[in-house]
Amino acid sequence: MPEFQTYQSYPSEAAAEPLLALLRQRAIPFETGVNTGEAVFNPAFTFHNTFATFEVKLHGGDFEWVRRLEEDANREALAAISPDHYLFTFTDAELFDLLAKPEEWSNLDVTLAGQILRQRGRDVSVEAIRQLRQHRVATLAQPEASGNSLIIWGYGLALLGGPLSIIIGWNLYAHKKTLADGRQVYAHTTQDRVHGLRIMTLGVACLLLWIAVRFWLQ
Repeated sequence: MPEFQTYQSYPSEAAAEPLLALLRQRAIPFETGVNTGEAVFNPAFTFHNTFATFEVKLHGGDFEWVRRLEEDANREALAAISPDHYLFTFTDAELFDLLAKPEEWSNLDVTLAGQILRQRGRDVSVEAIRQLRQHRVATLAQPEASGNSLIIWGYGLALLGGPLSIIIGWNLYAHKKTLADGRQVYAHTTQDRVHGLRIMTLGVACLLLWIAVRFWLQ
C-alpha cells in the first residue's frame, strides 16, 4: 500500500477543515498529524526548528486530483474576493510562478491567480498549467550535489569510528525528497550516493574495529 505523504500544511486544524470536508465527501483516504516544530538534526551539522503545523497527508497519486477538486470548489468563493486582494498587485511572472508551486499557496490563491491571468489575456489553459508544473517538477527532480566538504567530513569521521559518519552516509545514500506531484526521488546524485554507501560501510567497519581494540586493551 502506498505511503501517506504531506500534501499541505496549515497553521491549525480549523484552517484545514475545508480540505478535510472535501476529502471526506469524496471518500479520499487521508491522514493528519501535527509537526511539533521540535529541532531536527541535519547531517550538514545544523539543527532546524519550525513552527508547529497541522499537516494533511495523502497518497502521492491523489495529489493532482485533489488539487483539481479544490480548484473547482473554490471558484464559487472568487465572487466574494475583494478587489484590493494582494494577488491583484502581482506581475504576470509572479502569478505564473504561483501557479507552478501550488503546494506553497492556498488553493484559493491558486484559483484566483489563474482567473487574474485570464483577465489579463494570458494563456492559463489546463495544458499550459500542466506543462508549467511538469517543467518545475522535472527541475526539482534533478538530484542535488552535496558538496565536497560533507563527503570529506563523512570519510574523516568514518575513519575515527564515529557513529555520526553512519548517519551522514545514510543521508547521502538513501535520503529522498517528495515532489509536488507526490513522487519521491533520491535527493543526491548517483556519485554522492556511492560515496554515502562507502562512508556508511567504512563507518560501521571502523566503529566495530575500535570497539574490538578497546575490549582487547582492557
